[in-house]
Amino acid sequence: MKNIPELDALFNTEPMPSSAEEAKLPVVLPQSKPGLSDDQQDDFDLARETLRSLIHKGQNTLDDLVELAKNSEHPRNYEVAGQIMKTLSDTAKDLLELQKRAQALKQPDEVTPNKQIGTQNNIVFTGSTTDLMKMLRNEKDI
Repeated sequence: MKNIPELDALFNTEPMPSSAEEAKLPVVLPQSKPGLSDDQQDDFDLARETLRSLIHKGQNTLDDLVELAKNSEHPRNYEVAGQIMKTLSDTAKDLLELQKRAQALKQPDEVTPNKQIGTQNNIVFTGSTTDLMKMLRNEKDI
C-alpha cells in the first residue's frame, strides 16, 4: 500500500514500512551442510531462498488483499484472498518437502521403511512330488 504523508498526518499515524524497505534486509544463507555436493548445496540454497521469498511476498500481498476485501466487501476479493492463502499453504509445504529431500540426499545409506525390491526372481518347479524327491536325491531318471 502507498504511504501518503498527508493522510498519516491527518489521522496521526506512522507510515507503514514499504516492501522495498523489507527487501533491503540482508539475506542470510545457511551454512554448507555436510554430505551435499557444491551443486546440490547451491540448488538447495536457491530453492529455499526462492520459496521463502515467495512466502514473504505472498504474506504482504495477502495482508493487502484482506484489507481491500474488508473495505470493499466484494465477494471476488475474498475469493482471491482465499486462493492466496491456499497458495501460501502449498508453498510452505513445498519448503518442508525441500528440507526432507535435502536430508535424504545427505544420508542416502539410511534404510527407509518403504524401500522397494529392485528385482525378484522366483524359481518355480512344475512336477510331481515324486519328481521333486528324485531331483533332491540327485537321481538321474527323472
